[in-house]
Amino acid sequence: MTEEIPPSSKSTPRPDYDPELEASLQIAGVYVLDFEPGNLASVREGVREWALAGRTALEDAGILIEDLTVTAHDGAEITYHHVRQAASPAPRPCVVYVHGGGMVIGSPWDSAIEYRRWVEEFGASVVTVDYRLVPEVIAPSPVEDCYAVLSDVHKRASELGIDPDGIVIAGLSAGGGLAAGTAILARERGGPPLCGQLLMAPMLDPRAEGDSTRQVPDGPWNREENRAAWALTLGPDGVAAAGANAPACVESLAGLPPALLEVGSAEIFRTEVVDYATRIWREGGDAELHVWSGGFHGFQSYTHATVTQGVLDSRRNWLSRRLGRALQGTTAPRDH
Repeated sequence: MTEEIPPSSKSTPRPDYDPELEASLQIAGVYVLDFEPGNLASVREGVREWALAGRTALEDAGILIEDLTVTAHDGAEITYHHVRQAASPAPRPCVVYVHGGGMVIGSPWDSAIEYRRWVEEFGASVVTVDYRLVPEVIAPSPVEDCYAVLSDVHKRASELGIDPDGIVIAGLSAGGGLAAGTAILARERGGPPLCGQLLMAPMLDPRAEGDSTRQVPDGPWNREENRAAWALTLGPDGVAAAGANAPACVESLAGLPPALLEVGSAEIFRTEVVDYATRIWREGGDAELHVWSGGFHGFQSYTHATVTQGVLDSRRNWLSRRLGRALQGTTAPRDH
């Protein structure tokens, strides 16, 4: 029997948007995802075509990209990409990155500008995961794909020039939830050690019943989009079969690597992100929580905004502590 995701209660007022961000949103407009299969396929194609320009820009900047594969838990072949500078000495710290898109769309090149910062500022490798999307697969396949890549990177660390003790798992939105779930699987299975988990506006909880859900009936990534994406992800068995693909539903958050959790005060994921950090603290864990005032979902893409500059600076600070290296002199694009 399908487990129903309960409908959200009556809408309540949300925090105001940051003025700079609101002005940008008025210009850009709010895109609402159409989950009809034919339209979803078209959107995916458009997103991937747009995102591939990010890969091209990295290659044009002289950054090396190696395409690799690993076999997932069910025998499927999963592609991932190793991004690095030729001049960065091994062993390098590594960020294993999981893209967003509600688990229904997205591309491993969505955040290419961020990869360039990391490889140039930290001398790091970036591994970006091309996990399978729903509804072609359902939970727990997306998180299992990510775990398979993490395990392969750790196994091949010497070959790839990566420090096996210097790996951070990171992700944005749905990718943030999958990064959190991957860290949980690594804990449960005695898998690769992680020196941190960078969870950027993570999609953690299919129940999504908190205050912020009631406050965001519309706007970027609204509650109906969220419910629809989770319904496709969970499939007929619902939360019971999701495992680490729904991190907020996992019983214990003890023994996880240090986490940085970022979220906007005016986005749907605020309540579940705050709750997740609180549960980590309750278990004696290490979590750094930043709730950015006036931020809606995806606001970090508006890099000109003062609040986004704060996000990028705090993220850099946290990564420098986790990766154990002082910032290098950088030629990275400083668009913030």
